[in-house]
Amino acid sequence: MSRGDAPPPHSRVSPPPRTFARGLRNEPVTALMLIASLWLFVGAWVLGYPFNEPAGDAHLTEIIIGIVVFCVAVARLVKPRGRASDLVVLAGGAWLIVAPFAVSYGDTAAADAARVNDIAVGGVLVVLSAVSLILARTVSSRSRRPAAHSGGRRGR
Repeated sequence: MSRGDAPPPHSRVSPPPRTFARGLRNEPVTALMLIASLWLFVGAWVLGYPFNEPAGDAHLTEIIIGIVVFCVAVARLVKPRGRASDLVVLAGGAWLIVAPFAVSYGDTAAADAARVNDIAVGGVLVVLSAVSLILARTVSSRSRRPAAHSGGRRGR
């Protein structure tokens, strides 16, 4: 097909304009969620806490939340998702914060490392999901506003 056969510019379908907030929500925030989920998989080995009781409960909690957050983050990288993905990550982060107190991690130094790790990563996930929810709200409120500044330009 030569250049002369191309359809006129006004008939081409273009993707919706990418806003700064949408880009932040879909790329850096999601990448940080992915990194946090990977840390949940390897953190127990890096920090060196054992995989027996009661630290085993901490490791099981981290693996389950890590799998959930990893799947959500990969899905968000493949295709932008709605607020439900943020709420799932928020719930996972909240559980990581609560788990050391709801599930007895024990009173050893290894359990303290697991407790601090879970609270820190849970806090990061809560903050990331809250930021993502705020960015999603910003994007949706901008897309609902009528285009008041475009009057009279249709015929050009």
